[in-house]
Amino acid sequence: MTETTEPGGSDAAPDAPSMTIVAQRALAAPATVDRAARSVEVVWSTGARARNFVPALGLITEELEMSPNAVRMDALRSGQAPVLDTHRRGGARDVLGRVTAARLERGRGYATLQFSTAADVEPVWQRIADGTLRAVSVGYRVHRYEPRPDAATGETVHRAVDWEPFEISVVPVPVDRDAAVRAQGEQGLPAPAIEPALPDEDPPMPETTPETPAAAPSAPPSAAPSTTPPQEATVTTTLSAPVPAPTRAAPDLDAVRAEAQRAERERIAGIDAAVDAARALLPADRITPVRAEAIAQGWTGDQARRALFDALVVQGPRPSIPARPETGAGHDDPAQILDAMAEALAARAMPGYQPQGENGRSGRHAEFIGWRPSDMIGELLRARGERGVPRNPTLLAERAFHTSSDFPLLLAAAANKMLLAAYQPAQPTYRQVFLRRDFRDFKPHRHLRIGDFPTLLPLAENGEIQVGTMSESQEIVLLQTFARRIRVTRPMLVNDDLGAFTDFAAAIGRRVAEFENATAYNLLNSANGDGPTLSTGSAPVFATGAARANKASTGTVLDTSTIGAGRTAIMKQRTLDGLPISMGQTMRLLVGPNLELAARQATVVVQASEIGKANVFAGFVQPVIEPLIQANRWYLFSDPVAAPVYVYGYLNGAEGPQVTTGPVHGADGVEVSVIFDFGVGAIDWRGAWFNPGT
Repeated sequence: MTETTEPGGSDAAPDAPSMTIVAQRALAAPATVDRAARSVEVVWSTGARARNFVPALGLITEELEMSPNAVRMDALRSGQAPVLDTHRRGGARDVLGRVTAARLERGRGYATLQFSTAADVEPVWQRIADGTLRAVSVGYRVHRYEPRPDAATGETVHRAVDWEPFEISVVPVPVDRDAAVRAQGEQGLPAPAIEPALPDEDPPMPETTPETPAAAPSAPPSAAPSTTPPQEATVTTTLSAPVPAPTRAAPDLDAVRAEAQRAERERIAGIDAAVDAARALLPADRITPVRAEAIAQGWTGDQARRALFDALVVQGPRPSIPARPETGAGHDDPAQILDAMAEALAARAMPGYQPQGENGRSGRHAEFIGWRPSDMIGELLRARGERGVPRNPTLLAERAFHTSSDFPLLLAAAANKMLLAAYQPAQPTYRQVFLRRDFRDFKPHRHLRIGDFPTLLPLAENGEIQVGTMSESQEIVLLQTFARRIRVTRPMLVNDDLGAFTDFAAAIGRRVAEFENATAYNLLNSANGDGPTLSTGSAPVFATGAARANKASTGTVLDTSTIGAGRTAIMKQRTLDGLPISMGQTMRLLVGPNLELAARQATVVVQASEIGKANVFAGFVQPVIEPLIQANRWYLFSDPVAAPVYVYGYLNGAEGPQVTTGPVHGADGVEVSVIFDFGVGAIDWRGAWFNPGT
């Protein structure tokens, strides 16, 4: 919609006719959307003023300082900051993606958001990609305010001069009008074009200035500066004494009038949307006058929304939802309560569990440690504003499985915390010799091998750069999905018996890590240690002869001389372009339990008085001991980054198991499912050596 303003301005001459022209930039589809990478650039804050409730200060007018000295950007720049759905933090499904880059520029915060390929994220991504959903909001913590009087209004403005953004959310309506997906032409501050004027005679040349709160005298006293939707920009132009203008073509008055009527309809629709949202919080006799004044005075929908909020504050208690959701959840926010309960369930089920989130660090989860599941369900219902919540555990158990219940989210959040607490410390040994390459989808993935990129050629003066070709690997690696589930039933809740669920969630994290390790070594141990058959050469990964030349013809003991023979064999391998392969700074010596002592003796640093007695491989050959390596076999691997032989990966970088919940068909219950997307495969043979041992 287009914002309209009253005629006139403070710069107009006393006797000169004046009028106001309103120009707008039309709605444009986002130009920063990269569909292939599933990323988009957004403006996450401009520091705009807004009303906010702070427990220590009460209701304040808050303004964010956008200078580099005031904003702690480490969290947003870490590459791990989440992209959330409307600031919800109750479960894994609330995470839509992550912030891959963030910066401050000319008083604005910019960021690049990358969205997950998960099925439940796809509807949100499509709305962003087609321009339907454009608003974003930032979650942050304020470390220090500086109160400053506002000379124009006389009120005190609390300016956040030390604050820390930690997440960016996709929201239907932003508090900051310019916090949005960047569209065509939005390079820093927008520069809209000016549309033709309406008078019959040629108008004077205008002086164009951006609209400010002073240019809208009709705004209510409590309203914040005039706002427009993120995809539009409004320019107010005041015409003073007539000045001759160059001759131009006559404007299409019918088209201009039609556009003005459309803009007015959209303005009123925005006001009505704000009114509808306020009906549950204000009586009709308080809403009707605000709507009438908004239409008569030319307010925008956002101005009407702020006036309605001020009316609510004057009327009585503040609403249960935060006045400014981008400040993060409050102490009584249901999402925060749910997260604290999930921390309590995890701490009760796993001795030694270290709480992770804000609720864990603050110790708030401790108040829920001894609560029964039915007590938690009742508290969540009351936090949502429901009245007449029963205290009977049987009745509460029935309410737990309604579609509007928070209980499935509580189970998913608790299971996620326990899974990650058990999964993340596990360090499967296969990751030291396999290279990680994640999967975009479930299609067969081909991987580039060493030497697939063409060799650089000399470029003569004024010469032409030669065209090279990239060979395509024939080795295919597939991503697979693995899953298990457990049911939580109504009798379990009534009896306060979640033991099966907590045992399952606590154990599955470690089991998933063990499953990864076993899957990887099953591939490596196949064909008596030779590995899977590669398409290239129709031979296994390890073989003797000219086809591979990366396997000892007869097994030998493990010592420095045989390690040297394996290293020499790897150094003789050539890339597709005939160049020696790069083995990296360190090599990995992979052995089973039988050869652990020999491996450590062959790679330990020895203080020798004679060069012949020194351990020549100490420092750059690292032993890797794995019980799944059979008999006396041993392998020598180059650095997997330099010369990968085996690869592994997860779906779109989602490392580890994911938890989902759903109803039980035909019964009162919730199914908690653990889904794990994981793939391993062999792509080359040049970077490793295999000795069957004796």
